[in-house]
Amino acid sequence: MWIRKNRLDRLLGRRLPLPTQVISNEEFHPLPQTADQRQVEALLLAMADDYGRRLGLSRRDFLRSSGGLAAAFLAMNRVYGDSFDVSPDEALDPSAFSERWPKDQFIVDIQTHHVKDSIDGPLAFRRMTGKLGLNPVLAEVAPGKDDLHRANYIREIFFDSDTVMAMISGAVIGTREHFALPVEDMVGTRNTVNAAAGSQRMLSHGLGDPTLPNALEDAEYQVKELGIDGWKFYTGNPTSPWRLDDEAVAYPFLEKSRELGIRNISAHKGLPLPGRGPKGKPKYWYWLPEDMTAAAKDFPDLNFIVYHSGMRHMVASLPPGKSGIGENGYIPWTTDLCRTVAADPALDNVYAELGTVFAFSVVTHPEIAGHLLGQLLQSFGAERILWGTDCIWWGSPQWLIEAFRRFQIPEQLQERHGYPPLTDADREKIFGLNAARLYGIDVGAQRQAISGDRLSEAKAAWRENGGRRSNTAYGWVAA
Repeated sequence: MWIRKNRLDRLLGRRLPLPTQVISNEEFHPLPQTADQRQVEALLLAMADDYGRRLGLSRRDFLRSSGGLAAAFLAMNRVYGDSFDVSPDEALDPSAFSERWPKDQFIVDIQTHHVKDSIDGPLAFRRMTGKLGLNPVLAEVAPGKDDLHRANYIREIFFDSDTVMAMISGAVIGTREHFALPVEDMVGTRNTVNAAAGSQRMLSHGLGDPTLPNALEDAEYQVKELGIDGWKFYTGNPTSPWRLDDEAVAYPFLEKSRELGIRNISAHKGLPLPGRGPKGKPKYWYWLPEDMTAAAKDFPDLNFIVYHSGMRHMVASLPPGKSGIGENGYIPWTTDLCRTVAADPALDNVYAELGTVFAFSVVTHPEIAGHLLGQLLQSFGAERILWGTDCIWWGSPQWLIEAFRRFQIPEQLQERHGYPPLTDADREKIFGLNAARLYGIDVGAQRQAISGDRLSEAKAAWRENGGRRSNTAYGWVAA
């Protein structure tokens, strides 16, 4: 059975500061909560009762405080081993938590989502996947009110996190009428937020599909009329799958992109929907990231961003030895991508994005998160890894920001596999400096503009008037 995470939390009477089970945006099946995750949850709730009592707070109020997030990292360290840089003092002293890390980091989240106002959730996607036999479990599920729309998106992304800029993204799944967020709505969100803030706070993807009969005309419309900032492709679109290395289908679109001045090509890779590949090809033929590396060599003046780092999803929810990840740290598809990039210096225009894969690995098996980040740092370097969260499916991205600030690649993995440590300088690049370089953002000018814009003023007023994180996650979990 699948259930919305926020509905499950209401039924159980609790909302935790970070999820203790895998959350899905419906693109993959969320696995049941593991025994370790249940142990983390039990420890966290016990800590919330203890620390809350000492501070004169209810369990709920403590969990919504910075102390609740510190307690979550403490509980994870106790269950998984020390992976997070956190101290017990931070659970009892909000100032200790807030002063631990700089709050002026330039954080650019290049994968964020909401849905169009006409649906309560991605109902059209749900019906389409059911009809195609890809996700029959959800075919008849009725939507519920769950705050996946623009207004709540703005609160969760900008008011309740340290994110300073965000890319609104989308998915080309099915036909246009089935899109959970059409490109016009995406651009509308970007324009609305930027106008309200009085500064550039948002970018918007365009939705590219070279299989459409009028694909090149549509590309020109999105660039010239809507002013998109880059492309988002979904090569595994079940109604018309394709590959980026298809010279007849994809290359004319890439050439048109170059002509229009769009240099950043992002594609959903990994996290495959179920289905069959073409005759004689692997089942997940259209989801493999190898087509991006082939296209990158033929279009060296374009940047190719591998969303989700190309990782197959199931492995991060199981321990090594039971997931296809052995002692050598092999992560299906991601490891292959890393080896390809490391072996060919010509692929310096290929980038890896962390959306969802860091989230579900770090809350399920931090050792796998260590392998993920270690291999990406080895192969891509810190200069070609980009921060994305796939929020608001996972709720506010603040817990992910704090997890990434505090996560340490375990020393035994560094010694065994030669992974470099994740340094503070690396984090700064990954959090936002890399995205700023790709999208032509003047970081110094943006810092100055953002510090005094209307959105910063509204955020400060919201917090002064008691605004606190909701601890709400909006995606699906296995009940």
